[in-house]
Order: sequence, then C-alpha cells, then structure tokens
Amino acid sequence: MKEIAIVDYNLGNITSIRRALSFLGYKSIITNNPEIILKSEKVILPGVGAFPTAMSYLKKYDLIEAINETVKKGNDILGICLGMQLLMQFSNEFERTKGLSLIEGDVISINDILDDNIKLPCIGWYKLNKTKDNTLLKNIKKDQWFYFVHSYMVNCRNENDVIADYSVNDISITAIVKKNNITGLQFHPENSGIEGLKFFTNFCKS
Repeated sequence: MKEIAIVDYNLGNITSIRRALSFLGYKSIITNNPEIILKSEKVILPGVGAFPTAMSYLKKYDLIEAINETVKKGNDILGICLGMQLLMQFSNEFERTKGLSLIEGDVISINDILDDNIKLPCIGWYKLNKTKDNTLLKNIKKDQWFYFVHSYMVNCRNENDVIADYSVNDISITAIVKKNNITGLQFHPENSGIEGLKFFTNFCKS
C-alpha cells in the first residue's frame, strides 16, 4: 500500500482528511517531518487560513524544500483549499507573498474578477464543471456538488493546468488544477460526502 503523508503545519483540516482516507482503507500519517514527507509516495497539503501565515509555517518547519523535492522525485502532491493556492507563484492576500511556485500563476480575491462584489468568504455547495478529462475525475458525474469555503482564488497563467471550475455570478472560478504530478482542489473533498471520497480514491490509486 502506498504511503500517504498529510502535511501538518498548524493550518488545515488534517483530522478530517485522515478520517476520510481511513474510511477508504488507506493508511496515512500526519507529519511535519521533512524526511517522512520525502519518503511518502503521496503527499497531501491541506490548508485553512491566510497565505502569508501558511508560508511562514512551511518555512519554520523546513517543509518547502521537502515539498519541492517530492515533486522533483515524481511523487504525487495534492493541495486542498489554501494548500492548492500555496502551489502558485504569488498571492496578493494581505500582502504580496511568494508561494511554492509549482504552478504558474497567482492568487487573487474572488471579488477582483466579479462585476459586483459579494460577501466573502464564498461558502456553500457549488456544481463542478469539468473543462478537461482526467483520471482524477474518474466516476465523477457532470454537475456534481462540492463544498467550497474561500475568499481567494487561483489565477493560472496556463489554461491547460485547469481541469475544472465552478461559477459565481456567472463568472468561472478555478476549482481543480493539474500539472503532471501536482494537483490542487479549491473545494474540500473531506467535507463533500461520497463525491469527495471519489477524489481521494482517484488520487490514491493514481
């Protein structure tokens, strides 16, 4: 069975993620040990909170190099919510902050792209729109609902890195990014019922 590491850097729904993986029959370890992360075939980077705080914690625990080396080795990494945003080059949340730079693009406020500002964070269930076929989307039917809670969104430089989005006020917001062995989900699969579990299954089996 593949080893799965859930990165613990003081931000994220790590217990819920581990519980979901356990329900599916996968063993995982919650850790901030760079050596364990480097040995794991699958790495999950969760996150709830502010981008600058998250990057400061990743630096504090010497996790940035471990995450970068994980990608270079060809092992799979999955960023969830803030974890997905950390994959980008920069964020404009509170202050311009450099990210992990694993996917080209930046992180902006949802209201930066809307004609009429909405109350943030954007919380609730939204239908996923597949823009490209991918094994990560196996058994995910069209127009399935998933749980989102976020104020900032990723703005990918390369449209080919986006495989699904969802709409707010008829404006498309990136929901899933995929580049080689790097995947990011803006929604919370651990809080999205059976459909969310399908994403974990597809990620773990890939």
